[in-house]
Amino acid sequence: MGTRVYLLDGGTLMLDMSFVTWNHGQGAEYRFPVFSVLVDTGDKKVLIDTGFEKEWVERVLPFELPEQSEDQTIVAQLAKIGIRPEEIDIVVNSHLHFDHCSGNKYFPGAQFVMSKEELRHAYVPDPWERLGYDRNLVDMPGAKVELLELGDYDYEVVPGVTLIETPGHSCGHLSAIVRPTGEPPMVFPIDVAYNGHNLYDKVLMGLHSDPRELLASMVKIENIAHKIGGNIFFSHDPESYKTYKKAPDFYGE
Repeated sequence: MGTRVYLLDGGTLMLDMSFVTWNHGQGAEYRFPVFSVLVDTGDKKVLIDTGFEKEWVERVLPFELPEQSEDQTIVAQLAKIGIRPEEIDIVVNSHLHFDHCSGNKYFPGAQFVMSKEELRHAYVPDPWERLGYDRNLVDMPGAKVELLELGDYDYEVVPGVTLIETPGHSCGHLSAIVRPTGEPPMVFPIDVAYNGHNLYDKVLMGLHSDPRELLASMVKIENIAHKIGGNIFFSHDPESYKTYKKAPDFYGE
C-alpha cells in the first residue's frame, strides 16, 4: 500500500457571511463543512486537525448552529476506515481554533505538532481572538508536543506530509501539502482561504489576525500549488466539498 489520504467529515457550522467575505454580505447565512485529514503512509498515521464537538459549540458559541451526527464525530469517522484513536501516531494542528482541535483529547498517546506562536495565542489570545480559542481544548498535561518556528522553512512531518507557515488567519497558522501515491499533490490551505472565492479573487475572510499577512499567505499558497501541480482542497467551501471524496473513500493507492 502507498500513501492514502482520507477526508473525515466532521459536520457543519454556520456564520454570518461577513465573516467569510470581510465587510460584505452582512445578514446572509453561510453554512460550511468542517473536515479533518487522515494520511496513512503504511508506516505512520498522521491526522491533520481534529474538528469540533457539537456540545462545546452549543454551550460556548450557539450562534454557529452546529450540525454533527454521531457518525460525524472524529472517532466515528476513523472507525469507518478501521482505525482506532490509539493507532494515530501524529496529530498536526494547523491552528488551535476550536473547529480544528476539539478532538485532541481522544489522542493522548500521539505526538502533537503545532506552531509555538499558535499555542501562545491559544493560552493568551488577543481580545479580538477570544471567540476562536479555548485553552481547555489544548491543555493536555503530559502530551508529547513538538512546537514549530518555521518562518520561511518547510517542515516534513513524515515523507509525503509537509507543513508551511501561513499566518494571517491566526498568528501561528500552518498549511499542509500531502502527496498521495499515484495522484497529484493535495494542497490544504486550511484557513488561509475558506473557499475558492477567497483565494482566487483575494477576498479576505472577516476572521483574521493580520490582513496583510493573510493576503501574503494566500499568494504563497496559490504559487506553491501552481509550482508543484497540486490540487487545492478548501477547508470550509460547501460547493467544492460536494466534489471531494470522503472516508471511507480515499485519494492515493
